[in-house]
Amino acid sequence: MWHLSQFQPSEIISLAVEVEEKGANFYRRLADKVEAEEVKKLLLYLSTEEEKHKKEFKNLGRDLTSFDPRETYEGEYLEYVQSTVDTHMFANEDLLEKAIETAGGPVDVVKLAISFEKDSILFFHSFRNLVSKEKQEVIDKLIKEEEGHIINLANILKSYVK
Repeated sequence: MWHLSQFQPSEIISLAVEVEEKGANFYRRLADKVEAEEVKKLLLYLSTEEEKHKKEFKNLGRDLTSFDPRETYEGEYLEYVQSTVDTHMFANEDLLEKAIETAGGPVDVVKLAISFEKDSILFFHSFRNLVSKEKQEVIDKLIKEEEGHIINLANILKSYVK
């Protein structure tokens, strides 16, 4: 389980890097499970995309400054961000392992991949306001790419669920 000890953008960036790293591994493992060539090819592509995103988040985190959202946001922003961290599918390794093991055919694998992408988008949205406007553009670009991954996965899913 991940935990935010302090509200530092660098800590959030570290989690984003870890999410992308785990995502790349996740997609490689799913690709090993599935026999459908079209699905396998897309999963391996998504693995390379997650590796690319990991590098982009590392670059993004190089020159971040401290930020206290309590100065800007009313309410419980830290609790909100922590909840997006806690509910990400990679937060519980045991549940993730079980999901990967029980994913049977291409439909299960693709649905699991879509869940990962949705969790990641929510997670990235939760912290984009912690960085400067120019860095928000980088996060927005990554979110758009994740949305594109969902579209690709959904299109493959449609071919299996008619």
